Amino acid sequence: MAGLYRIKILLLWAGIFGVADCSYIVTPFKTGFTINFQNAPLGNYNIHVKEKGQNETGNKVFQDTIHRSLYNISNLKPCTDYEHVVTFSNAGIETPCVPLNNEHTMMTNPMNEGDIKPGKCDPGYLCFNTDWNIDSVQITANNIKAQVMPCPSDNKIFCIKPGFNDICTDLTTTFKQCGNSSFSVTHHISAAAFLSSIEIRQTYPEKLPTNIEANLHQLYPNCTNLTIDYICSDSGNNFKNLSELEPFTDYNCIGQIKENNDNIKNTTAIPVRVDCELKIENKEPTSTNTSIELSWTTTSRNCEKVLPELEKLSYDCRCHPDNWKLGQKSGQPTVNKQPRGGTCEVSGLTPFTDYTCSVQPTYNKKDVPQPTEVTQKTGVGVPEDVGKLKISVPEHNVIKVTCPTVKHFYGPKNIYIATLTYGGVIQRSQNNSKNCEFEFKDLSYSTDYVVEVVAYNGHFSSKQVTSQTVNTLYNNKAVIIRLSIFFIICVVMVPVFYKSKIYMKKHRNSQDVNEAVMLESIASDDVYTNISQLHHEETRC
Repeated sequence: MAGLYRIKILLLWAGIFGVADCSYIVTPFKTGFTINFQNAPLGNYNIHVKEKGQNETGNKVFQDTIHRSLYNISNLKPCTDYEHVVTFSNAGIETPCVPLNNEHTMMTNPMNEGDIKPGKCDPGYLCFNTDWNIDSVQITANNIKAQVMPCPSDNKIFCIKPGFNDICTDLTTTFKQCGNSSFSVTHHISAAAFLSSIEIRQTYPEKLPTNIEANLHQLYPNCTNLTIDYICSDSGNNFKNLSELEPFTDYNCIGQIKENNDNIKNTTAIPVRVDCELKIENKEPTSTNTSIELSWTTTSRNCEKVLPELEKLSYDCRCHPDNWKLGQKSGQPTVNKQPRGGTCEVSGLTPFTDYTCSVQPTYNKKDVPQPTEVTQKTGVGVPEDVGKLKISVPEHNVIKVTCPTVKHFYGPKNIYIATLTYGGVIQRSQNNSKNCEFEFKDLSYSTDYVVEVVAYNGHFSSKQVTSQTVNTLYNNKAVIIRLSIFFIICVVMVPVFYKSKIYMKKHRNSQDVNEAVMLESIASDDVYTNISQLHHEETRC
């Protein structure tokens, strides 16, 4: 302010003493002033302009080294008083120029509608182009104070952002200046030009069939002719409508915003994936001794309507014994898929074994949640065959039988049964639940027997393993005893025989020699007969 006051004094002194080298006239010009030089020698001129009543800070300084008779100063505020000072610089000496009208203050013209022209900057904004400085202008949009933003790329452009309620309507922008002086301009805020797809929120319910819900009409309530059609693509760039989406698949969906069926803009892409919540309910399983049959029903909280149509939905049945290890066979499943469930039979299983069976849903040959499990025991089977029999005769009328341990009885009991037959008739039978060891005692001597052994599990028996004929030995103890008795009899009978012979000779002299010889022959035959009978009895024992 002190500098400006000093210049005024210089100008006054120059006017009094007539030493000014330059003079000018200031007149209003469109968006500022015109400096019209009347006496202006060639040289440097400094023009200082500032808003009246404001400090030096922010003053506009214009410099010109080219001699011109007219100089326009624009981009000033409308209806605003400005102070101006012009100086002439020559050889380092500044000389004030004299305003011929002796006025150092001038008011700018008011802004009119023709001073505001359409401008372009950011999409979604209503922009204006003007040479005025609009800092002092009150701008409202549909009677609501507008938020004015300068355009980063052009300082002559300023923008206002229409509200959501302004889209698809006519927006009136009012410029108020010079007290109550104002004017207005009206523009149609079309959806195609001002709708912002970034501001549209898009959500989708995680179910099939699905749809994408956008807040388009809530966001732009005056746009009644807007619709959105969505198209989705998977990782293989296969395009589908929302009604064609498959579960357990990743999609990117883009909406085509249409006004009166004309595509005006696309929404931002939204990722869509629907994982059907499958619930597998197993029914009571059934089994044979080598297979288990499962049956189930499938329901879904979020995909119930499309379940019968999911051709790629299938199931795997798996049955593992409790001691199952990776690499072991777990049966061969045969699956029969049904619209809302299925059945399967897992065959090739081990009899009388506890299995944990699972039904694993799959989609497009990939496992999906949620599998379910059930336990089941296979039925009783036929035990494994008994191995080769080992037979011995430890005593003359004793037979001992052993065989290898059977590993798998496939039933609730582990019993070995051995039978002893003679002539096809069972003579004896023994059971052993500990091992395959049997001993048959007190058998007939010198007799041919056959031994048969089976493994029995309480329900079924294995194939009979039959031995070759086993012979007991003769009764050596009985033979010795009987021969001893016979020897004693002989010792006792011989003297009696001879005594009888002498007696007969004495008392039967009338008998001839032939009669004596006959008596001796009869006695000899009796002894022989007794010996033969004794030997025969030994053989039968």
